[in-house]
Amino acid sequence: MLFARKVKEAPGMTLEGVLGPNNRLDEAAAIRVEKPEALSVSAEGHLLFSSGKQICRMRRWGEAPEDWARFERPVTALSSSADGLVAVGLQGGAIAVIDASGQAVDGWSMPPDLVSVSDCAFLSSEEIAVVANGYCDDQNLLSLAPWDEVGRGSIAIIGRSKEPRIVTGALHCPIGITHDFAGGLIVSQLERASIVDLSGRVLQSGYPGYLARIRKTDAGYVMACLSRRDPLIEFLKTEPIFLADMKASLDPRYWIAPRATPEISHDFPIELGAARLFGDIKPWAPSFSYGLVIELDEKLMPIASAHSRANGSRHAICDVCMWNGDLIAISRASSELLNLGPGSPTP
Repeated sequence: MLFARKVKEAPGMTLEGVLGPNNRLDEAAAIRVEKPEALSVSAEGHLLFSSGKQICRMRRWGEAPEDWARFERPVTALSSSADGLVAVGLQGGAIAVIDASGQAVDGWSMPPDLVSVSDCAFLSSEEIAVVANGYCDDQNLLSLAPWDEVGRGSIAIIGRSKEPRIVTGALHCPIGITHDFAGGLIVSQLERASIVDLSGRVLQSGYPGYLARIRKTDAGYVMACLSRRDPLIEFLKTEPIFLADMKASLDPRYWIAPRATPEISHDFPIELGAARLFGDIKPWAPSFSYGLVIELDEKLMPIASAHSRANGSRHAICDVCMWNGDLIAISRASSELLNLGPGSPTP
């Protein structure tokens, strides 16, 4: 029978209902930031965000941010402890820990084979959970991860004056980590569109996006997505001959895959399908880049969302958190810090 090949299960959630498209991201107030990547709320209630190799601090929205700490390598992750420490992931697979004054706290060691840090979370003032997605920082994550069947990611626990240990391995591109309401930790997986616990057990799956970081809020959780899941990409996962030829003949930059920016170029296959008459891009046009934030209840079910569609510019949302009652997000594509206003209450 034609088309008898087994099709892998696709994500079950569609962009409808509480996940229906809107303009919340495009209409949000914004602050321009050079090379933003990570967010955290300090023990003092200040918003910390990375800008390349430095961390900036903001006391209230609308005030000019101040430079707070600077490093020799770009910042890739941030986490704050209740007693004033801040863990800083650095490009190349390192963690620096600083105190409330921005001074280094020594004594923390990393696993020797770690090549990147995509997120981290304090377990106590003496231990930090570290997420490694399994790819080097100079690799094109969005091009490679959707086609990779190998679980390369891991979760490590590092301690002050303690040997680091790997607690979970073989995860498929884990990106974010946060505390849950039961006292444990949960992890978001980019390509599997799922949230798992530290044993690797799937707690919820089927999200319509490539998941970035997830953060706990008073009402549940909020999750950033680097792009929406595209039906063409899901279909091509059933075509191994095409995929083998694509990987063998094209640089990963030109693979059919999600992208971080809404740029259009004749070099990109399919992408010109997003162009319309006189170059106008319609919000519903096909696009491999997208902006998406999903608010979740305590059971990890969506209750609200914020979008920047095909004709928007605030795509590739890599981090999000609740600060002073407002949802704050980072758009890699537009290099902006976004204020979405109050989150949605749990129904």
